[in-house]
Amino acid sequence: MSLVSSTPGRAPQPSGSRLPRPVRWGSIYHAVARHGVGTSRLIVYSPVSSEHERFWARSASAFAPMSLSVGLLLWLLLVAIGASPEASAVGIVLVGVSTGAFLWWKARPLRGRVATAWSSRFVLWPHRDDEDREEMITTLSLLMERATQDLRHGRITRSVYDRVWMAVYEETHALSPGRDK
Repeated sequence: MSLVSSTPGRAPQPSGSRLPRPVRWGSIYHAVARHGVGTSRLIVYSPVSSEHERFWARSASAFAPMSLSVGLLLWLLLVAIGASPEASAVGIVLVGVSTGAFLWWKARPLRGRVATAWSSRFVLWPHRDDEDREEMITTLSLLMERATQDLRHGRITRSVYDRVWMAVYEETHALSPGRDK
């Protein structure tokens, strides 16, 4: 792949219309429950982790909801075509549990190096500390999203991106629930 030179301080852009794949730095989750409880959760993978480790961590975290949905649909399909409901359920559970155990084992190298910060608040009765914490979580996630887009479009170099990622990782680690006082 040929690279097109860019201005000094900017990363070289690959020629062609396709942008490089984004770096999987972590995730942000916002939800409001039926009873007015707002929850925000920021997960930032360690910047020194490999793409391979992050792949297994993402796969393990997405496995439970996906396996429940696919397992139920598969069970309904097997019962509809005439298979024994009990045997189908046992087979699906065995495959699901063994696959989950495998993914859990593969994700273990990264498990201790993930920074997680969360905030829960009652939306109808705001508390300033909770709002500040949620605002900080949102700001950190927006910073990483912006840095990822800037890296993909060649506006920053990989070393600048890695410094931003490390700063967000450390800040998220400082916000971790075990560190609140």
